[in-house]
Amino acid sequence: MKLATLLLAVVLLLVIACGSNSPSDTDVLTSITDEIAVPTFQAVARNMEHLDDTSHALCQSPDESSLENARQAWRDARASWMRSEALWFGPVMDRRSRSLLDWSPTNTDGIEELLARKGALTATEIAQTLASNQRGLGAIEYVLFDQESLPSLESSPQSCAYLTALTTVARDEAGAILEAWVDGTDGTPPYKDYLTGRSNIALLPSDGVAEVVRTQFFLIRDMVDMRLASALGLREGGTDLSAIPGTAADNGLEDLRHEILGMQAVYEGVGPEGLGISDLVLPLSEDTDQSMRDQSIAALASIDAVQGPLRVAIAERPSQVLDVHAKLSDLQRTLATEVVSLLGVSVGFTDTDGDSLR
Repeated sequence: MKLATLLLAVVLLLVIACGSNSPSDTDVLTSITDEIAVPTFQAVARNMEHLDDTSHALCQSPDESSLENARQAWRDARASWMRSEALWFGPVMDRRSRSLLDWSPTNTDGIEELLARKGALTATEIAQTLASNQRGLGAIEYVLFDQESLPSLESSPQSCAYLTALTTVARDEAGAILEAWVDGTDGTPPYKDYLTGRSNIALLPSDGVAEVVRTQFFLIRDMVDMRLASALGLREGGTDLSAIPGTAADNGLEDLRHEILGMQAVYEGVGPEGLGISDLVLPLSEDTDQSMRDQSIAALASIDAVQGPLRVAIAERPSQVLDVHAKLSDLQRTLATEVVSLLGVSVGFTDTDGDSLR
């Protein structure tokens, strides 16, 4: 009897010892915040500022070189913003930043009416009075990537005033998001401290993890069930290419790639010492953790295998895009069932969630 009691005590000590080596919720949240979120929003702010600088330079001296510089700056800003989507909780949601930075679909007819008006638009007017679908990266894309962009910017002060006001609003909003994460605003603690328990007012660690996981859930749901399903005609109403954000730059595949890369970083962590949601899942299920890793890689490979712009591929090579949809669906299924269940995350949504694309 004494031997059995001794063996039980040894087993319990081993369990406790092994468990103590597993990262805590706070450890994971701190790594996601410091190694992923803050650097990501720093990149967003930096790239939005560069987009503003190159757009002003384009309007001061419009030529092919300055136009290409502004277009590349837009692509860079768009890429970092898409990567940040896996981190769209806290400041981005509290500030409703998407209404200023990235709403879809873009109202191109409304933009043309604005450009036909007399009087230059200001950044204040754009931020406070325009509809969400007439500002942000979609509106900037329309101005920069239209076939008549250069002639229009050369001949129309209104077009340049609109462009530079748009980029100024984007720059300021990106800076405000970063400030909320790092410094806090209006007497509130920095969100990085609120999320990780490093301030007097803070989320419970389990609530912080749930917030991160729910964001991944809704992101992959939007990609699979809203955008791709609508564009491919898998929902009622037939094919709807307007579900793919943007037109002129044909950036749909890059958007998907960077969104998955953002999710992958949050799940796996960044760098040899970086922690991610994987570090909470792995001790509970090695199979689920491996599935998440493998399915992320498969999703990226399927995106890379699509030939040509996403809109063209949907029309001419739908099987390639259907494969992307299938691979993303696999990732969605594992996240929405196994990961959510293992971590005890409650995901609440209604039938209308996601109906406003992006």
